[in-house]
Amino acid sequence: MAIIVSSEIGEPGSISGVLPAFDGLRADVTAPAGTDPGAAPGGGPVVGWALLDDPASAGGVRLEPVFLAAGRAWTPDQYRATYGQQLTVRVGRER
Repeated sequence: MAIIVSSEIGEPGSISGVLPAFDGLRADVTAPAGTDPGAAPGGGPVVGWALLDDPASAGGVRLEPVFLAAGRAWTPDQYRATYGQQLTVRVGRER
């Protein structure tokens, strides 16, 4: 069941809705070869999916994972804004 945060398109990057994730998904964080990830924590379990307002995407929104790392929940945009734009977040199955 979706939890609706807002029914209107907001500012780019704002969250307009959240959906729960099913068990067994994990977000992994990687950095390009030769770069220093610094203090960036590794990824963690995916706990949901966020609908982010994005006028450049089809339909005006994009779906991004919400994952746990360093004691809080993150979207990839929030994580990269804090730890560096060079980082990539990929979702896969838990091992």
